[in-house]
Amino acid sequence: MTIQNLSATHEATIDWSVLETLQTFRKQGGPDPRARLINIFLNSSPPLLDSLQTAIQAAAPESLANAAHSMKSGSLNMGATELGNLCARLEIIGRRGTTEEAEDLFARIELEYAAVEAAFRKIVSEQEN
Repeated sequence: MTIQNLSATHEATIDWSVLETLQTFRKQGGPDPRARLINIFLNSSPPLLDSLQTAIQAAAPESLANAAHSMKSGSLNMGATELGNLCARLEIIGRRGTTEEAEDLFARIELEYAAVEAAFRKIVSEQEN
């Protein structure tokens, strides 16, 4: 079963109040900043996921910690709490100077990211219609 198929049965853990707070930055008569910020997150995340996977495959804990930190920050800033928490755990693994157990955790990150991506794309689509 692929990540996309699994994500269809896995619901993302998102704190929607974070996105609602971002709405307060909307200028009167201006576009909704949430769609722009969601798109930035969705465009910046795949390269970070690639960096995580590369660091795990290369057994490069420092690179793993740095990429996990970036992914954690972006996720939490967008309200993707479970994704952020999983990335925080991966960051800790890297900061300990290892990549052991990172592969299993990365699989969970991929699953959660797929669910977050689907939820965010739905929001953007609804805003465009």
